[in-house]
Amino acid sequence: MAKTEKNILQDLRSKDIPALDKDIATAAKKLGELRSQLAVGKLTNHAAINKLRKDIARMQTLKGEKIILKEIQG
Repeated sequence: MAKTEKNILQDLRSKDIPALDKDIATAAKKLGELRSQLAVGKLTNHAAINKLRKDIARMQTLKGEKIILKEIQG
């Protein structure tokens, strides 16, 4: 069964900042691979690039929220 968007967000919210950094780096590397596949014509699922870009943005947003909360709380 595929994870729902809500479950994915819950998983991301439960991670700390270094774990989010690691996930962002992994996703960015995967995005580079997808773009390379697109350039040489091997990519079959073009929607994967947009989904991954949005996932990276979502992770960066959550990371920013955690940083702001950390600063506010002391």
